[in-house]
Amino acid sequence: MSADVPQCMAYIITHQTKKSKISITSPPLPLPLELISLILTHLYEVDRASLATACQVSKAMFQVAAPILYRQIHVSPLIWRDSRNDHSPDRFTPTGKEKTNTRKKKILKNAEIVIIDSHHATWCGNKSFKYPNLKTLVLNLTVNGFGPVLHGNDILEKQCSLVKCLQPKKLVLFGMTLTSITTYEMFGVPPKIFENIEQLTLVAPMEPIKPRSIWGGFSDMPKLKKLVWIFHTAHPALKWSSGSQALLGEGGAPKKTDLNALGHFLREVSDIPTYVVNSGSLHPNYVGKVAGSKVEIKGNVVDYLENLMSEGEIGPWFSSGWKEGISDTEKQEKKEKFRKRFDNIRFISMKEYLENHDWTGEILPDEAKLWIA
Repeated sequence: MSADVPQCMAYIITHQTKKSKISITSPPLPLPLELISLILTHLYEVDRASLATACQVSKAMFQVAAPILYRQIHVSPLIWRDSRNDHSPDRFTPTGKEKTNTRKKKILKNAEIVIIDSHHATWCGNKSFKYPNLKTLVLNLTVNGFGPVLHGNDILEKQCSLVKCLQPKKLVLFGMTLTSITTYEMFGVPPKIFENIEQLTLVAPMEPIKPRSIWGGFSDMPKLKKLVWIFHTAHPALKWSSGSQALLGEGGAPKKTDLNALGHFLREVSDIPTYVVNSGSLHPNYVGKVAGSKVEIKGNVVDYLENLMSEGEIGPWFSSGWKEGISDTEKQEKKEKFRKRFDNIRFISMKEYLENHDWTGEILPDEAKLWIA
């Protein structure tokens, strides 16, 4: 289909442009609406400039193309990244005030994917905007010495007003860290956002900061059906590693115990289908080795986490792997529970994940091409 798209678009635009010159009303579309929508949806990933051009051809084309062009929007303190910026001449009232219901604001309501960048706690103020078609919410977090946060330079206890009114089915937290996995210090992220999500994807990029280890917990997720943890590398050849810049100086080289927080999180979350993606790209130091293939590294990661999770050898205030005072019977019951939980976790490659799962909002299309090729 890729080779035919430019010719189809050229035909559609030419047809609409010619008709528009001789008629004030919007000319009929030259192809069935379903076919045009299919072509424009394809353009969204490969040629958004042409999709934007289609919006300007005619009213009929605008009504079809605009919702596709704005199916994914970016909310950011950086003006050049913020999709909400409106430069239309009719955005002001006769008295000079900006209208609350412009054509741009109406288009934004078509968004199915909303990406919100981390920001200062005062930037979002009391602003809010509802997206009735929202399916996926992506929060680009900032990482500091304590862990990932949405509000850098936070005003304590302040929840992001842009997020509070949203109810996505899928939540993507981009900027997770290996050593600090908790929502209790994720400043700016409202705990209520976790109540209705059906999928949670945690993306851990290669950050220069390595926060201190914390045995935190996660907010309740009663409707959660799928959990994904992704070790994100922009290229298949890269070895994943978090930085060594810690809260109180250098954190040192990667080591096995850096995996403990991940093991604790995977064990304590609800027993739902879980996927750990791209663990084979971890730096060999994480499994106590100098070198190794992706298959070998992944195998070592699985063995280490299996032992931690099934034997109960992780968690705060533990002595010899178990809380003091626990009986042998309780130990056995917990071991069986942990074993069942571990059996519901799949460790898969990035390529396998991209080919068999919906990775909307998790991986950039250009990055995905490198893994699938």
